[in-house]
Amino acid sequence: MGAAMEPRAERLLSIIEVQNAIAAAGMNSDEVQSLVAERAASLTGASACAIALVEGEELVFRAASRATTLQLGARLARTATLAGAVVAERAPIRVDDVSVDARADAETRARAVGSLLALPLLYGESAVGVLEVTSARTAAFTDEDVETLRLLAQVVAIALHRAYTYPRPRYDVVHDAITGLGNRRAYDERIAAELTRKKRYAHSFSLALLDLAGLETAVDRLGQAAGDDGLREVSTIVKNHTRAIDGCFRIGPDDLAIVMPGTSLEGARTVAERCRSHIAEARPCDGLITASYGVVEALDTDETADALAVRANAALAADKQARRG
Repeated sequence: MGAAMEPRAERLLSIIEVQNAIAAAGMNSDEVQSLVAERAASLTGASACAIALVEGEELVFRAASRATTLQLGARLARTATLAGAVVAERAPIRVDDVSVDARADAETRARAVGSLLALPLLYGESAVGVLEVTSARTAAFTDEDVETLRLLAQVVAIALHRAYTYPRPRYDVVHDAITGLGNRRAYDERIAAELTRKKRYAHSFSLALLDLAGLETAVDRLGQAAGDDGLREVSTIVKNHTRAIDGCFRIGPDDLAIVMPGTSLEGARTVAERCRSHIAEARPCDGLITASYGVVEALDTDETADALAVRANAALAADKQARRG
């Protein structure tokens, strides 16, 4: 096999979009595998794609896309199978004609495919599974397909590593899966509740918006797992330097919010500045991630959530401008 070619720009863009979708939606490992299987089949023009994970001496199929005779949950012995060889060798295997290639095992031939391409899911030196695409045509896959699947395989391997390494917060409709903070829905509900409380009981509150500059750069340079680690570190700092009654939220890919009931504008600025200072000291992702903030206090009038957000974003923009100056 020749040297792997760089994927075309549109393929690379599609892979970046997959990574962004995973980060934004906080997908769990099963959701990541399903998305990658679908995208791998689409990008390579394959008839089908399947992902199998190593479980002891077996490979268990956990995700599939398009027409395939493989059933989710099906188990194959790692020995004497092509998928097992991919894991053992930790290297891609491409079979241009299944009917004549000696590497194709009985299980592969039984699926009546013309050609296939299989890559290991690697994390460090460990092979945790296999990403495989098949086609009814012979010689359907190229060196460019090898490199495309290599990038997608890294996306899956990172998601699996996170799932096995980090304690995951509970998955529900109001928590961000990566940080454990409240998500955008929870934020909107909290703002609505605080505005109602203010109108009825004259209980004031302040809002701080934090913009995390450099997160995208960190992901590009250090990888998605490192970017997620940096995001968790920042979120922990924010959580540790706010009160139990305060609400901390991730409201965008690189945007956090703190809702502080009973806190004046100056008090909220002190909290936000303290968070920014500790983020700077911690230097998440080798110092690539930094924070800007905008703080406002809810007005005495019947201010809407949208109007509050406009003022907070204006304060955030002013802070960014001041930092650049």
